[in-house]
Amino acid sequence: MIELFKLKYFYIIFFSFIILTVLATNKISADQKIKITADKIQLDQNEETIRASGNAIAQDEKGSNVSSDLIIYDKGQSSISAKGNIIFNDIDGNTYFFHNLNSDDELQNLNGSEVRARLDDGSRLVSSRLVKKNNINMLEEAEYTPCLENDYLIEGCPGWKLKAKNIFHDSQSKTIHYDHARIHLFNLPVFYLPYFSHPDPSVNKRSGFLMPTVETDQNRGDSFSIPVFYNIRSNIDLTITPTLQSKSNDFYSLNYRHLSERGLFNIDTSIDDNDDGRGTSTHFFFNGTLNNPYGSINTFLQTSNNDTYMRKNKINKLTVLKSGISFKRSDDSSYFSIDSSSYKHLAKEGEQWEYVYPRIVYNLDDLEDPVLNGRININNQFDFNKDLNDSYTSLASSQINWQKNIIENVSGLVFENTANFRAISISIDNKNSEDISNIRFYPQISSVISYPLIKSSEKFTQTLTPKIMPILAPYNNYTSAQNISNSNLFSANRATSIKEWESGPRLNYGFEWFLDNNIDKNIKFTIGQSYRINKNDNSTDEELSDYYFSSDASFKKSYINNSIIIDRKDVDVKSISMNTYSDLYNLKFKVDYDYTSGKYASANEQVAIGGEYNFENNFFFKFTGTKDLDTNKNIGYQYGLLYEDNCLGIDLNYYRDLTIDRDIKESDGYSFTIVLKPFGSTRTYGKSKVFGPIIN
Repeated sequence: MIELFKLKYFYIIFFSFIILTVLATNKISADQKIKITADKIQLDQNEETIRASGNAIAQDEKGSNVSSDLIIYDKGQSSISAKGNIIFNDIDGNTYFFHNLNSDDELQNLNGSEVRARLDDGSRLVSSRLVKKNNINMLEEAEYTPCLENDYLIEGCPGWKLKAKNIFHDSQSKTIHYDHARIHLFNLPVFYLPYFSHPDPSVNKRSGFLMPTVETDQNRGDSFSIPVFYNIRSNIDLTITPTLQSKSNDFYSLNYRHLSERGLFNIDTSIDDNDDGRGTSTHFFFNGTLNNPYGSINTFLQTSNNDTYMRKNKINKLTVLKSGISFKRSDDSSYFSIDSSSYKHLAKEGEQWEYVYPRIVYNLDDLEDPVLNGRININNQFDFNKDLNDSYTSLASSQINWQKNIIENVSGLVFENTANFRAISISIDNKNSEDISNIRFYPQISSVISYPLIKSSEKFTQTLTPKIMPILAPYNNYTSAQNISNSNLFSANRATSIKEWESGPRLNYGFEWFLDNNIDKNIKFTIGQSYRINKNDNSTDEELSDYYFSSDASFKKSYINNSIIIDRKDVDVKSISMNTYSDLYNLKFKVDYDYTSGKYASANEQVAIGGEYNFENNFFFKFTGTKDLDTNKNIGYQYGLLYEDNCLGIDLNYYRDLTIDRDIKESDGYSFTIVLKPFGSTRTYGKSKVFGPIIN
């Protein structure tokens, strides 16, 4: 009996020790469903209720937790209630703030009042009440906005928000439903929708409406388009876009995309409603790539039954349509392709078609030369084509290229040695002149010899490199003299056609100067000339070429590139090609300028500009334009305002297009687009025309 009492006291002492240990650490485990920690924990006499106060936290097994001034756990009711400074964090990274909260003991079913939430993507919502049951969340009298407060254009006013009587979120279908929804822009109600739904932020693709575009145009009138996106499967989708126009035919566009392990297939097509009775206009584009163990097969089709339909309706700006089929195969040492193509020139009247049927290319790359230790490439090509003049050309070409670079360590000279030999069999069936049939041989040996002079310090690196390029090549009767132009001063062959090769022995020479501050500024100058040696007596070409000058300068985020050709005799500018980019303060600016003097060729002088000025937070002023300086007439220009933050995009543009081609007339108009995140939003706004370089 004494031993029994001793054993009983032992168990009482042991159980009391366990209780004291739990209370000392302020942790309670309730059937392993919930863990509660707090500064102070009290149990009632029946141990059915736990009151946790002072930094109280209740956490379930999955990681969701509630923190509050007071948490009460009722074991009998399997419920938890919280009061005072309530914060609920779920496993998805969302944070909710409540005035009062009741929950089951797994934190899966919630009922709370006066809710404020910041979701994991930064968006926020407020609601008078939240009820969470299984996979459904219900919010009463709720407001939602994805706009970050730091980006507000107006203090206390988000770019847009959505108010609704009730919001239901189905986490299983990942869809959010709204009853009596109102969309507010800058706190002003602009849309009312009795019912509205969209995918939640975790969904990448979902069927539904994309953002609309509203435009006005002098010739097309008012137009409205709204894309409808249909997500057939994760790798297949379809977009249908009706475009309604008040002064021109309505048209309907369709885009189908299919991506698989075998390849990519894309269909883009449209048709108008022939409201003007002039005949239905359509376009149909197809592009398909089929991958297989032997290579890649690509089929492509571009066709339209009206030359001006696509440009007039701003579907695209193409003036040449290409259709055909090609096969390509390549590895580290070879490349093979065969293709057949047709080209339709929409901007031309009369004969519009060119054909290539077929073109075969087979190249062997980077072969080892065991005799001279150089590298060898072999290029082979066969093609048969018809041009716009109804001339038919068949051509077979084979070219071998040898290259070896040598650096003399003692003298510092660098030799870039090349040898080329091209053989061509060509037959041209001319419609309006004599036919041509011959075999042409183009051998050539050349070397770029340079002597880099380098000076370096902690602040600067400077290089001066004189270059001379002797070229040994016989004269031929098939290629006219080639002029120096941008980037071809030290080219072994300035002729770009495969049927031609720059004729005769010559000497290219010049120097390059480069200066770099080793941080963010550099400048480069190139000056040079070409000399034709032992020119044929019957040739009227100059032995000495004009002077070529180019410069490239980069300063932090800005650069300027230009090339100038100066007449050797008159020291007069023949041509200028320049492009610049500046990123200074809040202004980004691009300029493209081209000039050809009328003294030497057909006069041409054009300037194209593009810019973007960030004048206030997320507000941008954008502009592009092109002008023919010879005639002092604009080709086209566009300017507008863009507001863009993390949740809202508003793009308003005015344009004037002076293009004229048959029923395409001069036009001007406006385009207006609103994009709301996350409803299928895009960072490419509207369908505004662009007439100059684009600021990315």
